[in-house]
Amino acid sequence: MKEVRTMEKVWTSVAVWAFSLLPMVARAQGGLSGVPPPAGTAQGDLAQVILRLINYVLAIVGVIALAYLVYGGFMYITSAGDEDKVEAAKGIITNAVIGIVVIGVAAALVNFVIRGVGGAVPAGAI
Repeated sequence: MKEVRTMEKVWTSVAVWAFSLLPMVARAQGGLSGVPPPAGTAQGDLAQVILRLINYVLAIVGVIALAYLVYGGFMYITSAGDEDKVEAAKGIITNAVIGIVVIGVAAALVNFVIRGVGGAVPAGAI
């Protein structure tokens, strides 16, 4: 039950962070003509903005997965030989490693597809 609440908090944080980027996506749609862009935001076509948004989200999720891996390692070290704690820690470590691999594959795939569909995206857009 505690793990479910933790995951709910994580996904809520990710959703709040993602919604905070919506103004950048609206700017890419051209809906804010005449308004200067906020400092540090992407200017250009929609493909560049989507690529940046997805890369930011994948980076945040990657950091969360890395923290989960560290948490599993901490649980493993502090298990003091208790078989139940060791198995739980191994499960957490395994899931974190799988998550990191999936995130890496997703990042590579998204970058490949968006660059192929959207044309050449300048190196500074990422």
